[in-house]
Amino acid sequence: MLNRILVALVGIPLLMTMLLKGGFLLLLFVNFVILVGLFEFYKMAEIGGKKADVNLGYFAGLAIPNIIYFSNANDTTLILMPLTMLTIILIGKKVLQNKVENSSRDIGITVLGVVYVSGLFSHLLLMNYLPNGGKWLLSIQILVWVCDSFAYFVGMGIGRKIFKRGFSSISPKKSIEGSIGGTVFTMLTIYLINKYFNIFGADVSTVMVLLVGFLISIVAQIGDLGESMFKREFKVKDSGRLLGEHGGILDRFDSMLFVVPTVYYLLKLI
Repeated sequence: MLNRILVALVGIPLLMTMLLKGGFLLLLFVNFVILVGLFEFYKMAEIGGKKADVNLGYFAGLAIPNIIYFSNANDTTLILMPLTMLTIILIGKKVLQNKVENSSRDIGITVLGVVYVSGLFSHLLLMNYLPNGGKWLLSIQILVWVCDSFAYFVGMGIGRKIFKRGFSSISPKKSIEGSIGGTVFTMLTIYLINKYFNIFGADVSTVMVLLVGFLISIVAQIGDLGESMFKREFKVKDSGRLLGEHGGILDRFDSMLFVVPTVYYLLKLI
């Protein structure tokens, strides 16, 4: 418990500052999360019997956020370059090794790690370039915390009282009541955030604000369950122990991996 409190007291203010301010500090943070996240993902995969080419994965994974930052996200072909070259090199390496057995598995898990961890999390940098990008990043993190916290508290309070079955076989402890509670409070929170801080930056109807809140909640829960799915497949409890009782980096940012890209493209559309 003491470890959880200390991590929260130090980590939350630092995280909120980096998300709001953006810039080079955000780049360093994104690089750190991607590096540790890739290590955790590949380590879990190894425990689960999969063999990734970790060095190539690290190189491609770290190239993506730095290309985005130093090119100001102006050239989308450059952003795709690490994934393109990674795929070519991985297949070429297997061909030169004359290796057939488990080739698609090894190549697939390497590329999946880069797309899942780096490709998704690098959207924090893309979001930072949008109007009110810093406010949006901070708001998204708050909304993810709200969704996760109220899903837990509502689930603990009235879980399985109305709906007897669990929310998902991937994570049997989660209840439908908890999921609904997380969604309702996420929608209420985004309404209040927009009312007082105008994160949309324009006149947007209340219905639209609530719909975005609903979408964020759904995607956040999918992100959480997605990481749980990998952990169940690889037969591990936590992605790592870097944050002590909080688990690993992926355990803390699994929802952000999904929500930030979703909101980024939604804002680009509207």
